[in-house]
Amino acid sequence: AARSSVQGARQVQGPILASTLTTICVFLPMIFTTGYTRDLMLPFALTISYALIASLLVSLTVVPTMGSLMLKQAKPKTHPWFDKVLQGYAKVLQFCLRVKVVPLVISILLLAFSVFAVARMAIIMIPDVSSDQIAVTLKLEDDVEKEDAYAVADKVMERVLKVEHVATVGALAGGSTTLITSSQGAEEDYSNFSFYVIPDDDITKANQVEQICSDIEKETKDIDCDLSVSSSSMGDMESMMSSGLQIDIHGNDLDQLVKISQDLETLVEKVDGFENVSNSQEEGDQVMRLVIDKDKAMRMGLTVAQIYSSISDGLTKEKEAATVTVDDQDMEVSIVDEDSLLKKESLMDLEFETTVNNDDGTTDTETHKLKEFAKVEYAKGVASIARENNSRMISVTADTKEGYNTTNLSQKVQEQLDGYDFPDGYSAEIGGETESTMAMVSQMMKMMALGLLFIYLVMVAQFQSLLSPFIILFTIPLAFTGGFIGLLVAGEQLSIMSLIGFLVLMGTVVNNGIVFVDYANQLRLEGVEKRRALVITGQTRMRPILMTALTTILSMCTLIFSQATSAAASRGMAIVVAGGLAYATLMTLFVVPVMYDILFRKQPKVIELDEETLDDRTGLLEV
Repeated sequence: AARSSVQGARQVQGPILASTLTTICVFLPMIFTTGYTRDLMLPFALTISYALIASLLVSLTVVPTMGSLMLKQAKPKTHPWFDKVLQGYAKVLQFCLRVKVVPLVISILLLAFSVFAVARMAIIMIPDVSSDQIAVTLKLEDDVEKEDAYAVADKVMERVLKVEHVATVGALAGGSTTLITSSQGAEEDYSNFSFYVIPDDDITKANQVEQICSDIEKETKDIDCDLSVSSSSMGDMESMMSSGLQIDIHGNDLDQLVKISQDLETLVEKVDGFENVSNSQEEGDQVMRLVIDKDKAMRMGLTVAQIYSSISDGLTKEKEAATVTVDDQDMEVSIVDEDSLLKKESLMDLEFETTVNNDDGTTDTETHKLKEFAKVEYAKGVASIARENNSRMISVTADTKEGYNTTNLSQKVQEQLDGYDFPDGYSAEIGGETESTMAMVSQMMKMMALGLLFIYLVMVAQFQSLLSPFIILFTIPLAFTGGFIGLLVAGEQLSIMSLIGFLVLMGTVVNNGIVFVDYANQLRLEGVEKRRALVITGQTRMRPILMTALTTILSMCTLIFSQATSAAASRGMAIVVAGGLAYATLMTLFVVPVMYDILFRKQPKVIELDEETLDDRTGLLEV
């Protein structure tokens, strides 16, 4: 037993080390990521890396030691059912090696189908995660009376309590943190109420919480008020979830920006799937603009600067008159005159005195009113002014309706923007959730490309060959096919979590290929014919390959089938990992041998085995 443990550890030391390093290497490019991608990936990557390093040390030290102690009395066991499976697998593999086009065409067609289907799939940042607490917001008129507001709030609370599975309802008035009771009042603001609804203890599924929200909306729809119902936010994750559409418009002139934003509002409203379209300028105050005829003003001896100074003085009610020193302290003395302030009605009658030079060298003083060379125009002012990269910006926003995907709808909006004729110096780009999602996808694609390179280099170092690692890389598209099919079957959308699943697949799925190719190489170096070596490798390595895949797949099942709200965010990753491993494990047993048979043409130089190793191999080759 001790000798077998030592020999086994020595034989698999290289493959185990390579398998561990390939999984760790896929997370190495994480150091180049930023933003939400880094925030989500860093704890995940570090946890897996530390666990894999620990498992590597255990597998090379503790496991052989325990095997030498606990397997002293081990006796071989027969597995009639599994032996029949191995015999059937050998026949199918021999057929695939003779007719290679069958497994290759099947795998290529499935890959093409899955890529095409997923390319049309919606992409999101983070799946919507519901909480087991529901928030109801009540909005009334600003000037509502206290008694009327409380009456409406009581009515809403009664209706909510009638909904099935609602256990407790708490209410807050305005910005107060005081619970409303019959004996205790609230703040002076009675136009806003917040209700916190807690379901029964047996409500843990996300779809059940959503059903309660729907029932509350139905129960309160006839109440004359503005009521919104939603599951409570999940803290920082809320900012990474669906936030709707945002179009950022850049330019200098505010009037032109507002006009463009209004045009884009009309374009967005034409796209089915958006609601509450706004440019955030609806609350802007009315402004009065003074349009001065510069030519008339100049003929009267006035400049725009003089006019501005006079109007500014008329709008200032406080003027500094003198500085008085009292007890060695200087104090400013200001004169406040509120009676002479300019008003809207008297603005155009503001008088200006000018000096006119006569032909005889004398001067006369003339008085002119503002209305002689200026006129007033009224317009709506902007509610807020934003800047980005030293340029003024106005954003058009819209909420995405239930059942629609922001990224897909944004593609339709982009088509509308491409056809819009922007004035010179003005531009618009889609930002918000779509920008964050595309940035996330771009970073993940770069991580996968670098991870693939690192995996290949690790395998080159292991096999001392460029061809063997190349064969193993064919398991990665097989795994991606299984992950895509898993997402399609489950109806799950592509998200950063599912992309993390593909990243994990890259590092784990090659492990089976490493074990397979490494053992096939050993048999061929010992003089076994190529196809026979492939069949023996498949039969010998099927059990550990299946065990490795099943342990991971079964561990993912808890996330896949869990209906708890906490599992919703990670379900996409679990589906990708489980589906990818299941499909890739099955296809690895057929496609990898076929690719090995195609690419390896020459028989390697046979090595001479020592007598001890030869005795161990003889029994294996006779299986």
